[in-house]
Amino acid sequence: MNLREMELFGTLMRVGTTTETARLLGISQPGVSAQLKRLESKLGIPLFHRAGNRLEPTREAREIFSLAGPIFTTHSQVRAKLPSLRDHATRPAVISATPALVEGFLGPLLVKAGYANWKKRLDLRIHAPEEDLRNGVADLGLQMALPPKAEFQAHMVGRSSLVAIMGENHPLARAKQLKCKAIAAHPLVCYDADWSPMGAHIRAAFKARDLHYDPVCTAPYCANVCALVRACGGVGIVDAMTARNLATPGLTWRPISDLSDISIIAFYRRNEPLSATVMDLLNHLLEAAP
Repeated sequence: MNLREMELFGTLMRVGTTTETARLLGISQPGVSAQLKRLESKLGIPLFHRAGNRLEPTREAREIFSLAGPIFTTHSQVRAKLPSLRDHATRPAVISATPALVEGFLGPLLVKAGYANWKKRLDLRIHAPEEDLRNGVADLGLQMALPPKAEFQAHMVGRSSLVAIMGENHPLARAKQLKCKAIAAHPLVCYDADWSPMGAHIRAAFKARDLHYDPVCTAPYCANVCALVRACGGVGIVDAMTARNLATPGLTWRPISDLSDISIIAFYRRNEPLSATVMDLLNHLLEAAP
């Protein structure tokens, strides 16, 4: 007996009539009778005797039904679970991302993933992606330069160059491009390398050139770096997406020739299956990866 035949047989056993079975299974009453006849022929044993308008199970049918009890129980559990599964599969994806990625990276990908004109819903958190995933309040994290960590499954979905940002009248603004050594000679507004993966990336580049990474001011995000440089001077290092979107008067930016690009990483909790909505969004991110 295949599962479809088992469903027919189990329903007949429970309700006792071909008419009610047809209603429950969404098929015609003659269709039920024809399928039952084929099943009895296939098995080589009679399953029911007619008693008026009802079907009386044979001894063999009762034994089959008893043996198949776990199958019918599982089938009922699956049917009962389906509404909550549908609800979970269609709930908004929860993304935790840093501000620069929302402003310069995520938007075009959301359009390709079907979020144009908000045909799909999204729950976006601008916070600390690693922390949000650990606490279970986000499905997917997006940030730059996520170091390898056993608790996360990570994928590179893009790259961005890093640039120096400064006041328009700063001495370094006269150069077309800069090197880390020139930047290190000025007060640096940047990231805590022990907390920020981007800060760790920049510190490693400075160290490789025998330069000391010693920011006069640390800030969590690129937008904060820009605001502080504008207020107090110095030189900041931010991603090129933030620099291109910069609308702050009095600031300018220059490429850094000896500072490598930084990876944009999508990550999620390892060994935890993703919902259909989150998996669909992740697939679009992976399709756009370089």
